[in-house]
Amino acid sequence: MGTPFERTMTVTNGLSLLAEEMRKNPPPALEPYGDLVWLMLNDMVVHYEEVAAAMADPSRKVAMIQFGLMPQLFYAFDCAPLSLEFYPTFFSGLDQSVIHAFLESAEEAGLPPEVCSTDRFLVGAAINEEFPSNSFFATTSCPCDGTRIAYPIIKEILQCPTIYLDAPFRHGRDAVRYYAGQLKNHLIPFLEEATGKKLDIDRLRETAVESNRAFECMLDINETFRLKPMPYSGYLRMMPFMRYIQGAGSPRVTQALGTFRDDALQRAKEGQTQGPFEEKYRVLWVHVPTIYDPSIFDWMEEELGAMVVAHLSVPPILEPIDTSSLETILEGVAWQGLDMTMSIQRVETEKFVEWTLMAYEDYDADCLFVTQHVGCQSICGARGMIEKVGRDRQIPVLFLELDYNDSRVLSSEQARIQIEEFFETVMA
Repeated sequence: MGTPFERTMTVTNGLSLLAEEMRKNPPPALEPYGDLVWLMLNDMVVHYEEVAAAMADPSRKVAMIQFGLMPQLFYAFDCAPLSLEFYPTFFSGLDQSVIHAFLESAEEAGLPPEVCSTDRFLVGAAINEEFPSNSFFATTSCPCDGTRIAYPIIKEILQCPTIYLDAPFRHGRDAVRYYAGQLKNHLIPFLEEATGKKLDIDRLRETAVESNRAFECMLDINETFRLKPMPYSGYLRMMPFMRYIQGAGSPRVTQALGTFRDDALQRAKEGQTQGPFEEKYRVLWVHVPTIYDPSIFDWMEEELGAMVVAHLSVPPILEPIDTSSLETILEGVAWQGLDMTMSIQRVETEKFVEWTLMAYEDYDADCLFVTQHVGCQSICGARGMIEKVGRDRQIPVLFLELDYNDSRVLSSEQARIQIEEFFETVMA
């Protein structure tokens, strides 16, 4: 039906051209940051090119991994990791026709339209033979019902080596140790068999050390978001965390985040954090924002003076990795996997709201935007508790019912109308 990774590389080539265009002629909200936009987008381009290269290399494998699994361990086995939950968002803002085609393929095959579009997209990608060849599949029991529905279907379609790991629904040291045991006793033997290579503890430690370097850069960048005015644009603020989650342990990602960090710290030192538009409001956007139209961030800044920090792209609860032993490395990788987006939603809603309030206070936000992603029981089910917290703490809240992958559910124009009305009424 299709050629593996063909549409992906077509969009990747288009992204490369877009990155160059953004560098030369950025929109007004990004005008001071053209080089950084290019840096982040180009890192994404190289990431997908590396996956394509691993497809053609018999000595390597592509590791198709789910949220809940970080890349470090896969880099230690010389795999090219491909985070499948990020995969549809790659297409979402670049080519909606691919999103629509894969969603329709999944629904025609019998997957209900009520299932999260991320999982429907992935099933559609499997049906259309878009997933990379020379690959294996590693998944977990978190974060949600949609993934547990979709991934067994994908396994049957792909017929590639697959492992399922049990992720705890608790939070704390005992949960981390349990999950680290899953990595040690199940994932590592699976990787040794799938790649034909034995675990090299020194190589794993190298990737963990490299990951920690990138992690420190990411923390330094996010610290500058506490400053007033806040530096960068909303879309650019999401990029460091997205690049870290997809490439932690890769020197390429460390270098990119290091360049970003140096720019952020220089702006902070010189007191040059003001962007092209005056900051009037700070918005903490809970869950995934309108990935299908990143220009909404720029519009909010230019027209409303509203600066966005994306809730799931700030790491208030992640920790660096202790590299002193195999056990501590695996616990560190496990903890990051359990507390990353979106696997943090595996826990009880009270804990999720607690982390939301932590970020709200850390970044001195003025209001919350809460995505009600169609098909996501976790965030839609949290609405009542978030509404109550908003009332009790007098936090203005806007709930946006949308599909962050599919612009047909809530169009960009409709989203802008709702956002503008919120600022003209609630925030006036």
